[in-house]
Amino acid sequence: MGSLQGDIETSLSVLRRLTDTDFAALAWTSSNEQTIRWRFVSGNRNERYKKIVMFPGKGIGGKVFRSGRPMVIQSFSPKSGDDPREYPILLAEGLHSAIAVPVTIDDQIMGVLLVGCRMNRVFPHETLELVLDVAEQLGAVMQKRMENDKADPASTILTRANEIY
Repeated sequence: MGSLQGDIETSLSVLRRLTDTDFAALAWTSSNEQTIRWRFVSGNRNERYKKIVMFPGKGIGGKVFRSGRPMVIQSFSPKSGDDPREYPILLAEGLHSAIAVPVTIDDQIMGVLLVGCRMNRVFPHETLELVLDVAEQLGAVMQKRMENDKADPASTILTRANEIY
């Protein structure tokens, strides 16, 4: 069993391959914070994601975190006058389309899983379903890790993702 960081990043890399996307990330909050940060990534072009701090309701991650509903963006191109704080991860990574879904533990939203492409793309419904399923698996992995369970998270997620797709 590897580190949590390595296991999650491996899972994100597999998710990128299965969804044919350029970027995947998991944002997470800690119980003592009111902010959300992109903590695990795959396919990043730079390290700017580390500086992004989201608040519930702000930005794609914050909106998904607050609403508890998936968000799909098929064609994003910033326009003058747009508030860059609404789309920081899209701008930082040059993403033009994305799917973001909530990650829960015990019915409480604790994070956001995002996959994105650096070109416009219409995502099939199966891709959204796969991202939702992986988000559920990641929530279970994070819960087990938080409970100091010794499960192998990467193999659980990879097995389930390969069964679906």
